[in-house]
Amino acid sequence: MASHPETNPAHLLADLLKLARQQEPDRTQEVLAQVLGKERSTVSKVEQGRLPAWDVLNDWLAQCGVTGLAEVAIRGIYRLARNAEDPATAAVMPWHDATQRAHALRYWQPILIPGICQTAAYAYETYRAVGRSPEQAEEAAAARVARQAVLSREDGPTVVIVLDENVLHRLIGSPAVMAEQCAKLLSLPDSVLLHILPAALGASPGLGGPVSLASVSGEPDVLLTGQMLEDVVSADAAQVRAASATFERVRAMTGNIMDSRIIIERHAERWTA
Repeated sequence: MASHPETNPAHLLADLLKLARQQEPDRTQEVLAQVLGKERSTVSKVEQGRLPAWDVLNDWLAQCGVTGLAEVAIRGIYRLARNAEDPATAAVMPWHDATQRAHALRYWQPILIPGICQTAAYAYETYRAVGRSPEQAEEAAAARVARQAVLSREDGPTVVIVLDENVLHRLIGSPAVMAEQCAKLLSLPDSVLLHILPAALGASPGLGGPVSLASVSGEPDVLLTGQMLEDVVSADAAQVRAASATFERVRAMTGNIMDSRIIIERHAERWTA
């Protein structure tokens, strides 16, 4: 049975975002779309009840000057709407929020390239592999790439990535996708420190799975762990300490930045050949 529009979080969110836009009489859908860098149809669909991507919501609130309690309330309604539509995506929203405010991010990844440095094509293929439709995968990949803008901010976080070399062996999509992905790893900004755990080392303390940690000033660290059925976000102090210890033990086994770069270059050449 469909919920009433007044109690449907997606419809409520649409109404609130429309009101936010209309705070300035001259801010038409076309005007807002231009400052968001989107088509007018994107704004129109959001105001009709389609949930915006996380980056679109952030930009919408910023451009419309929504702050304070109103911002907190709208973000809360967004999470409710997202949870109703896609519980798995809603569950990781606190992680996405933390990454945008963090001063330091740490990633250990034995399976895939971390989302913070995936290309759009690589992200698309990972979403397709787990069962998303082409349209869903394209939208999710675009949102993931948009969140990477945090790396280019003047006050952006220091990022440390420890990557198992086997990730570079794994074909995601096509050789061309992998070649492009390797090229992106080689062009990351100086604020990103990338270490490769050589495959020849065999077993490591990180065999339990991927670990992502976000450090936000004045707040507990946030932990994202990958599980078989869904990702789990936690700020539990004991879990964060254990994950941090695992990350540091794995990091201690890796090569230095230049040695790691040589490994990536070797794989880039292999995928390009």
